[in-house]
Amino acid sequence: MAGAVRGLSARLREVSGLLAERFGRPEVCSHETDPVRNLVLTILSQNTTDANRDRAYDRLAKRFPTLLALAAARPSELEEAIRVGGLAKAKAKSILGALARIREERGGYSLDFLGGMPLPEAREYLTSFPGVGVKTANILLLFSFGMPAFPVDTHVLRVTKRLGLVSGTSTLAKAALSLEPHVGTGDHGPLHLNLIRLGREVCRPRDPLCAECPLLTVCPEGKRSTEGARNRRVRRSRRRRG
Repeated sequence: MAGAVRGLSARLREVSGLLAERFGRPEVCSHETDPVRNLVLTILSQNTTDANRDRAYDRLAKRFPTLLALAAARPSELEEAIRVGGLAKAKAKSILGALARIREERGGYSLDFLGGMPLPEAREYLTSFPGVGVKTANILLLFSFGMPAFPVDTHVLRVTKRLGLVSGTSTLAKAALSLEPHVGTGDHGPLHLNLIRLGREVCRPRDPLCAECPLLTVCPEGKRSTEGARNRRVRRSRRRRG
């Protein structure tokens, strides 16, 4: 078991290094750093594009400039403000429910207390909110508190499955919890962001650009794909000559 753990840690270090050579080490994220606003933004990001998330958040912030105003909003008002982000009814319910609970439990709209909790406990608290899963909790804990949480979205899951770092049946949550302990210190944010960029630009859901991928040398699926393409080109060339 110890050997398997060291193997995963070493592979993640190698992947992170190769991605940093191609993309650099990103340190800045578009997410809010205030924990409660980050929670709102991350809920809005579910099942939508970054562009639509940002449009929804901008409209929400203009309509409800303070957390107090947001918490007092009628569901229909909030739904209208965030409609561009999709799933407006469910997201409005999650946002208003979270704010109401935070207010009831903490006497105000602050999650700063999470900074003094161990990561597993802070994540358990956040995921006890309806509509908040491991990905949402990990984004907040990583970018608002600097905790070594590792968010896994659909891009990260696709890439890590193709790399063989997680099983083919892994969910977002299972992949996050299995990878997180093996990511190097200080690497959780840069690796998360670079894997997302790779998934968008190179390791796409359909027609991945395996030959152009910085991870080709460590990717079993990429090697199979490029070898298969090379064999097909050889066969076509032989048929033309024959």
